[in-house]
Amino acid sequence: MDRSRLNEARPISETELAELLQAASRGRSGVSGGRVDGGDFVVMAGGTEMRFGLARLSAQFNAEPDANRRQRGFDSLLQKLDRLAAGGDPNKPAPAEIARFRDALLPVLKNRSYVDEFAALARKQGVPDGKLLHLPLAGDVIVVPAQDLPRITRFVWVGEGRRYGMSDADVFEAALANLERRAKRFEIHDHGLIRAFDFKPPDYTVSLLLLPNPWKDIPDLPKTVVIAMPGRSVLAFADGDDPKAVAALRAIAAMKGDYPVSRMLFRLGPGGLHPFP
Repeated sequence: MDRSRLNEARPISETELAELLQAASRGRSGVSGGRVDGGDFVVMAGGTEMRFGLARLSAQFNAEPDANRRQRGFDSLLQKLDRLAAGGDPNKPAPAEIARFRDALLPVLKNRSYVDEFAALARKQGVPDGKLLHLPLAGDVIVVPAQDLPRITRFVWVGEGRRYGMSDADVFEAALANLERRAKRFEIHDHGLIRAFDFKPPDYTVSLLLLPNPWKDIPDLPKTVVIAMPGRSVLAFADGDDPKAVAALRAIAAMKGDYPVSRMLFRLGPGGLHPFP
């Protein structure tokens, strides 16, 4: 069996993964003695025993969205072997990998219910202690650092940044800095009583709220700014002192979508966002 097996959509078994690791480790400099032991693939690299948990790894590979991600994950395993065989730290990523992780970070707004959903998904993928890295924003809305990858948005778990030399606070800081660089320009569209932000890509429209001051160049802001953000691509606002505008915002907040944020309304205040009754 060769690694082209990873290009197939059907799930890979622990036995198949062990065969792939056995074939890939054979003949590598400083690597010897590959075998399966107690559910692990075990190999000697640089005189040190290295174990790969087959159940956890196969679950992770099967959770990847496409063949490219599976191939990259397999390359990462082999790089660990090579680093250990060369006398280095197998868990320390290469500088290019660190840069890829950092540069792909962006902040995303999610509903706090996603914390439990993330934990359940992590358990299914063989990471029983996986916890979503997040901070509260206002009401039922949280801020989550995510990796903006070509075909998927991947959320970051607590402590994940340590592998890349980053604390949880560093991860948030990098995500916000990346958003500021990307969001140099956005538009405001007028829809009668309602105005809305327009940003490309729309997946991060609601994230514009996290910029230092996205309101500073918007003309004719009402005294009371009220905001609706039902999903990640919809960020609408209106005059909170106008009952008809507030009713229109409530209708927007009730919209259902695939990537919900909140059905609440929020008021823009000096200290940030506050739930609007």
